[in-house]
Amino acid sequence: MKVNLFVNHTLAPKFERGRISAFVRGIVRDEKKNADSINVVLVDDDYLLDVNKKFLNHNYRTDVISFDLNSGSDIEGEIYVSVDRARVQARRYKVPVSREVLRLIVHGVLHLTGWEDRTRSEKLRMRKRENVFIERFFAANARR
Repeated sequence: MKVNLFVNHTLAPKFERGRISAFVRGIVRDEKKNADSINVVLVDDDYLLDVNKKFLNHNYRTDVISFDLNSGSDIEGEIYVSVDRARVQARRYKVPVSREVLRLIVHGVLHLTGWEDRTRSEKLRMRKRENVFIERFFAANARR
């Protein structure tokens, strides 16, 4: 599986591309899915607002958008994360910006693997699953 990390925001946290790629591949594997390619794009609020308007007909800011592009059985998709929204949310939740960006990446990957968050119970289940992967990421990287 090919995972690409694109950074289109000057204030994005510094991530080692290899670790993020391995992290995303691990999520897909743990969700018992196969993937062809996933692009993760870190952008600013204005860029993601334009994407939201153009492709989803939504005229509001959001923190993450996932696009399922697959035409076969394997996942192929793109995840756009607003670093600006992540900064605001990190302050609100009192966590580092890098942790919030990772949560949004996980959230996007979970959507690509079939998770939904339309109802309150789905949102709670998804948040618990996000936390599992985030804790795993930080535990694995603390040992390095």
